[in-house]
Amino acid sequence: MRSPTSDVLRDRVYERLGELIRSGQFAPGEKITIRNLARDFEMSPTPIREALYRLISEGVLHGEANRSALIPLLTREQICELRDIRLHIECFAAERAAQRGTPELADRLRAISAKLKKARAERDRRADLVLVYRFQFELYGECRLPTLLRIINSLWLKSGPYLNLLFPHYISSISTARGDWRERIAVGVENREAAMVADEVRQDIDQSLTYIADIIEAATMLRPMRG
Repeated sequence: MRSPTSDVLRDRVYERLGELIRSGQFAPGEKITIRNLARDFEMSPTPIREALYRLISEGVLHGEANRSALIPLLTREQICELRDIRLHIECFAAERAAQRGTPELADRLRAISAKLKKARAERDRRADLVLVYRFQFELYGECRLPTLLRIINSLWLKSGPYLNLLFPHYISSISTARGDWRERIAVGVENREAAMVADEVRQDIDQSLTYIADIIEAATMLRPMRG
């Protein structure tokens, strides 16, 4: 019989590993091994193995024969599908969150945005990706719709690793193209301008995932030429 402690530990590893995936701490195609995770998490391999198997069974990871898993390589069509689903679901979450907006939420968003700007100035990609994730989920959390948030989390498990493809060109160009759009979201939250907040989220999802899809398509076209 399994002990409650082991179940809690397994769930904790699953949540921690999921957050790493959603925040782009693993790149597309990257191998994840039980040994390395056990070392990084400073725990025995058993809860790591169980959390990996759960993510494999959910289709988040691809299982490998040598006690490891891979971040899947998605096609352009799969990225576009994720983009189109996220556009509907996350814009709805953003709109609902903005309808409940408060100055306190706006301040929290500004604090995350300030850290994100610092990470970009220092070219700290890992911190940058974590803060992108935290900003979005700080906003979405205010929608207070647990089922919706679980769906959004599952979508970010698929698309989170692909945020790495936004560096360096997209990230360097987007501030010029759209200015400080996270500040506009904070203002929209303060004033409960739900439609404006949802539109800023829509532009972010549409532009970033379309860019990623185009990169994947270009790489696919170049592969036969290299062969």
